[in-house]
Amino acid sequence: MAIMYPDIPYECTPASREEIMFDKLKNLPEDYYVFHSFKIVSVDAGVITASETDFVVFHPNKGILCIEAKAGKIKLEGNKWKYASGDEMSHGGPYRQAENGKWRLRDYIKNSDYGYLINRCKLLHAVWFPSVNRKYVSNINLPSEADMKITLTSDSLDNVEEEISAIFDIELPNKVETKLTAADTKLLIDKFLAPTFDLVPIANMKVENQRYVFKRMLKEQVALLNYLEEQDNAVINGLAGTGKTIMAVEKARRHAENDEPVLFLCYNHYLKEYLQDNYGHPNISFYTIDGLACKLCDTVTPNYERLKDVLEEMYLEETFPYQHIIIDEGQDFGKERLNDISVIELLKANVVDEGKNGTFYLFYDKNQMVQAESLPSYIGESDCKLTLYRNCRNTENIATTSLRLLGENKKPKLFDGAIVGDSPEMFFAEDVSRTVSTLNAIIEKAWAEDYTDIQILTCKTEQNSIIADECSTGVYLYKAKKIPFTTCRKYKGLEADVVIMVDLDNDTFENNAEQVMYVGSSRARYKLSFICNLSEKDCEYFIEKHNAKKGKKVEKSFATLFNSKYRELA
Repeated sequence: MAIMYPDIPYECTPASREEIMFDKLKNLPEDYYVFHSFKIVSVDAGVITASETDFVVFHPNKGILCIEAKAGKIKLEGNKWKYASGDEMSHGGPYRQAENGKWRLRDYIKNSDYGYLINRCKLLHAVWFPSVNRKYVSNINLPSEADMKITLTSDSLDNVEEEISAIFDIELPNKVETKLTAADTKLLIDKFLAPTFDLVPIANMKVENQRYVFKRMLKEQVALLNYLEEQDNAVINGLAGTGKTIMAVEKARRHAENDEPVLFLCYNHYLKEYLQDNYGHPNISFYTIDGLACKLCDTVTPNYERLKDVLEEMYLEETFPYQHIIIDEGQDFGKERLNDISVIELLKANVVDEGKNGTFYLFYDKNQMVQAESLPSYIGESDCKLTLYRNCRNTENIATTSLRLLGENKKPKLFDGAIVGDSPEMFFAEDVSRTVSTLNAIIEKAWAEDYTDIQILTCKTEQNSIIADECSTGVYLYKAKKIPFTTCRKYKGLEADVVIMVDLDNDTFENNAEQVMYVGSSRARYKLSFICNLSEKDCEYFIEKHNAKKGKKVEKSFATLFNSKYRELA
């Protein structure tokens, strides 16, 4: 059976009988290649030209045969080929069309870097009339460009191999014989007759396209602020990745552009520094709650009792220096000492109570309560609440993994056109050496894919991390490059293209510590990798704890539990 391109014929009308011819050609021996509806398109001097050959038959030891098929009733009047309707055929009729297709193919090959192949391969053409028999065609006066030796008929349908072979035996005026090596044959097929390629986007272009998609989705999410324009105070809840921080920044920016002073509060020092560096504005003051306490109380260390007194005094005297307050990662402000003295409520009162003409917005994720004992009381008492559901930071697979860590086995709510992305990868390493070698391999792969924004996170502390000896002042050193390294807690509110999580051991999955893992994993935009320090026995225990199915490969089953792909160590 011949090798067919494509496997099934292109769509064609029953009247053309091309499907029948396709099936007959398919019965040629396996050393034949048949190409249906072979097209060549080129642009020369701004003019586009196209040719189509109904069938191109190739045999490595015989050559290339271009066949034009013409079914149904055909007329020849005054050297003009016409259809039964009387319409004149294009290209001067079937024989000239077959010949032109042959020359176009010759030039296509000749004008390439492999033009020498044309001197090693016979090129012939033929016409096939599948609706009439040979006797009938032989009795009509064919034009000068036609010859029965290059003419196939309905009789040929039952004798394809013999008749095509006879055409290949015709000697050419230039005495070219087909003498192709195996390499020549492969080149002809792969480069000209059936080119194969894998169109892979340039790595950095892929990354930029991903960023564009997420920017578009984030823009849609931020537009929700328009619906809150008349609200002077509100709390906005959302899972990691729903755009809370960017919405908070945009809210602050809108006020700042109107020359209105804004206090932007967050609990995390890392987040404060990042926001200040990337979204700094003369009218926006970025502080941690500790930093604000020291600033307003003029102390070196925070004194919250003193802060309470200062805020009460400012309220009475109307001396609070800000018109608007934006709080990000508000769930972390639920520490007992802050709640007891109502710091959040006092801050709010200074900007929105009794016609203060300010705004107070708090953004939070109740699932990221790793710093506080409870949610700030203000959150539960707020009159205006908004919940963000749609993820606009993570790929679908990363968002799904984050939900799994919260014990939710469901798909995340995403925007239309969201990127599915690769599944997170989970590796297992029994010691420091294997952890480091795996970490390096992951970094190398990320670099190869043109990702440079890489963050390493630990579920423990920097000092207690398995890679502590490989790190210095918040960075992991590899090939003279500094890869940022910190804890999941400290990295809250931030994000990176690639996140690699280490120190996933028994403690991570006990006592609801998976919440920390959720915080870390949800920081990843496009790529997420886990390096676990768990034994097979450990994995079995946690699989049973989650009432999950255990397969033959325990580590693989454990990885699946968190929507991750099990990866063998290099």
